[in-house]
Amino acid sequence: MSIVVIYGFEGTFTGKAEYDYSFPKIGQKHRCILFLLQDDNELNFEVASLEIVKFGFEKLSNLRGNPLKVEVLNTDSFKGFAGFYHEAIESGSSIVVYPNT
Repeated sequence: MSIVVIYGFEGTFTGKAEYDYSFPKIGQKHRCILFLLQDDNELNFEVASLEIVKFGFEKLSNLRGNPLKVEVLNTDSFKGFAGFYHEAIESGSSIVVYPNT
């Protein structure tokens, strides 16, 4: 059974992304959350790091992760993340960027 795991990290955006999305400022450090579809709920920082690089980030720090409990997406605090969850289910991954933080 597939599950979405979320990985938080900080990284520098290089501008060399394989995916088309709303890019943050090049060369600056940003906080981000990666939503990654996995076959199990085991944290896999190596696979997550490779996916983060595809979004155009390097110099990663503070990489941490947790399996996403889908029911939290029904709460007021987390309902804004439902779209990222669904994108990860459909495409394999999705990213939230908090610019210049």
